[in-house]
Amino acid sequence: MNRLKTAWNAALKNPMFLPTALVIVLLIINWVLQPNLFKAAVFRMNILTFSPLILVAAGQAIIMIGGNLDLSVGYGVSLINVIIAKGMTDNPAFNTLIMFVALAAAITMAVANGALVGYLHVPSFIGTFASSFVWYGVAIMICPVPGGDVPRSFTKFFKANLGPFNMVFLIIVIVILAWFVIRKYRVGRYIYATGSNKEAAYINGINVKGITLVAFAIGWVFVYLGTLALTAQTRSGDARIGEPFALNSIAAAVIGGVAISGGRGNPFGAALSAVSLSIILNIIYFAGIPTSWQVLVRGIIIILALGAAVFYKRKYE
Repeated sequence: MNRLKTAWNAALKNPMFLPTALVIVLLIINWVLQPNLFKAAVFRMNILTFSPLILVAAGQAIIMIGGNLDLSVGYGVSLINVIIAKGMTDNPAFNTLIMFVALAAAITMAVANGALVGYLHVPSFIGTFASSFVWYGVAIMICPVPGGDVPRSFTKFFKANLGPFNMVFLIIVIVILAWFVIRKYRVGRYIYATGSNKEAAYINGINVKGITLVAFAIGWVFVYLGTLALTAQTRSGDARIGEPFALNSIAAAVIGGVAISGGRGNPFGAALSAVSLSIILNIIYFAGIPTSWQVLVRGIIIILALGAAVFYKRKYE
């Protein structure tokens, strides 16, 4: 009995307990309302639908672990999206070039934000809020009205079946595992150290400015991959498509155990919480809640989840 109690207390203190428990509870509710939830075709479609927020939230988590946050990822998603949607043609070679251009844009946005925060010492909340308008402005210039035409082959790649899963699921698994590899090396440890205490990290010889830049760069690679998955679904460009991702990704990271102050958490917890936020939409839809109430109900649920995350951290960490 004592062993069971000890194991339960240890589980409660694990930062992954809350996001895991939340996903399980919401999945059960979703399954009750949608009995075919775990059928292969439905499961694969949900993975594809959830994947953009999963990847963007994981990227946001890495930036937050480094002691910052990025309010510009939403319009960054928009800019990457319109570059791809407006640039792609039926020429596979040219489309590959466009994807590299979009990746270069993502890295440029990461470097700009990292420089603002790390080298110019602008608070990340203010700096990335300001840069978000730049990304939005460029996106509007490229795509004043929704449009573009992404080839079906691009969408088919992400939808490609891998047993009960699909290609985008494999991408999510690979990049999150890549982070767990990175964190075992010096750069990963330095990101956590910088997020925990910038002054102490600097005193111990860590290049805090450079590590801040690296954290933003790694995070934006996740944002880029999330945008690819989003564009594969929409097959078009829209300068406003990324608006919800900034705050939703931060909420997912916090619920997933990432400390806003930095230095704690991991992208996997953020990814799990992104799944939870996405499942909430399913539950609202299949529960038959009127459209006019859906945003309100989702907001209330997210607030409750955030409140639970704060209570959990105070009690068990």
